[in-house]
Order: sequence, then structure tokens, then C-alpha cells
Amino acid sequence: MDPHTLNPLQLPEADHFLVGVSDLGYFDNYAGRTENGAIMLCRKGHAEVVLNDYHGTVRRNNSVMILPESRFSITSRSADFQVEFFSFTPQLFAEAAFRLEIDFMRILHAYPVNTLSRDGVQGMESWLKMLGLSYRDRENRFRNTIVRNRLQNALLEACDKVMRTPEIKMRADTSTLRRSELFNRFVVLVSHHSSTEREVAFYAKELCISTRYLSSIVHEVSGRTAKSIIDHSVITEIKLLLRTTDLSVQEIAYRMHFPDQSYLGRFFRKHTGESPSAYRLQQQ
Repeated sequence: MDPHTLNPLQLPEADHFLVGVSDLGYFDNYAGRTENGAIMLCRKGHAEVVLNDYHGTVRRNNSVMILPESRFSITSRSADFQVEFFSFTPQLFAEAAFRLEIDFMRILHAYPVNTLSRDGVQGMESWLKMLGLSYRDRENRFRNTIVRNRLQNALLEACDKVMRTPEIKMRADTSTLRRSELFNRFVVLVSHHSSTEREVAFYAKELCISTRYLSSIVHEVSGRTAKSIIDHSVITEIKLLLRTTDLSVQEIAYRMHFPDQSYLGRFFRKHTGESPSAYRLQQQ
């Protein structure tokens, strides 16, 4: 595949996955969400990325996990930056991920970039090679099933390693699992709806629980308030639009469903201590 492909996460029609090589140039200062997901291995070079709440550097032998519906942007990169990638639809990911520990999805969201050991790099190279063979073997009647199983195996291996670490290991009681599940569903809903819905009551209704119960779950699991998580997601998206687009503050207010530019300005200043215009000037 051409390393300068327009969008490596845009899958061919009727395909549930894609394997190839890319410089990810499509995502330079990109302002939006990825419809599909991807697992990537950085082969050379380096890049500064924004991936949901993660801001950091991707270097050679780093793995990158992009979940479907993620905010993803590259703010700078070296001329030789290149990744191998396996991208997939939300449907394929959902089928592969149904056995995962509940807390693992939150960990993937929080820690999307990891440095692999030598064995880890070799294993991922072999895994990507096998996926490439499956991608090209279009006559195989079990092609999608094979790929789904390979994705599931990779996720289960990663989940096992993460969940065995003492600092992340979960208690097995039912009530804890239930609270973690609700919290994870809340985080996913916020990721999808925070640009239009900023009240805790909306998310409680979507989860079929009371606002008070949702607030207590979020505080217990994360130590934060539900409103602070919603507001943080909104601020992150506003910053991304200010930094990576030429949209006016009024246009951003319209896109983010604020009543007007002044309302957005007060909201932004309250949470960052500066105006949207001042933030944009600092990023130039």
C-alpha cells in the first residue's frame, strides 16, 4: 500500500479490515474522530500525537491502539515517520473484544501507546504479516472469521498481561464489576456525546440509573465527579478545534452546540483560565 494513502483508517467498501504501511499524513492537524479503529507498529521516525486524552510521542517499536470513535491527530512528525497498521471496523472490534475484562477498555483508552520488548516487536511483526496474508487471500471463505480470531487473540494476550499487574488487578466481587461496567459505559457515552450533551442527567438516563447513583459510581471508580469528566472531554475537543482548524470561535460554538460565542468563551475560561483566542495564539 502507498505510504501516503489518504486515510489508512478508511476501509474499502465491503471490507471489515485493512493491512498496510502509512506515514499517517492524513492525520496531520486532523480535527475529528476516527470511525474505525487500528493497531499500529511504528517502524521508523517519530511523531507527536494527540489520541483522546493522551498527548505524547510515538517512536520506533511503539505500538499504538486506536479505538473506534477516537479523537486522533498528529501535531508534528519526522520526515521518515512510518507505521505498519491493521485497521478494523467497530463491528469487527466488538466481536473480537466481547471476552475482555471490563476494566481493560478503560486501560486501553488511557494508555494507547506502549513500548514493546524485542520479543514483543517480533511477535507483532509476525502477527501483522499473518493479517496481511489473510487480507490478500480474498477467496478464503473463512477470511473474516480468521481475522476476527487473530484480533481477539491479540487483545486477550494484552488484556491478560495488563490485568495480572498488581496495581491494576481487579477485585472479583459482582458489585465491583457492575460499578466498573457502568463507569466504562459512561466514559464511552461521554466520548460519543459530549459535544452536544453536557449534563450528567443525560448520561444517567442513557444508563437507566439515577443521576445520584451515576455520580457516586464515577467518584468511587475514578475519584472525579461525573461533570468534571464531561467538561474535560468538551474542553479537549474545543482545544483540538482551536489548534488544528481555522474555524472561528463562533463556528466552534455552533459545532459544539453552545448558545453563542460568549457562552463558549466563559465556559473555556472557567476551565482553562484563558480565552479561546488567547489559547489559539499560544499554539501558533
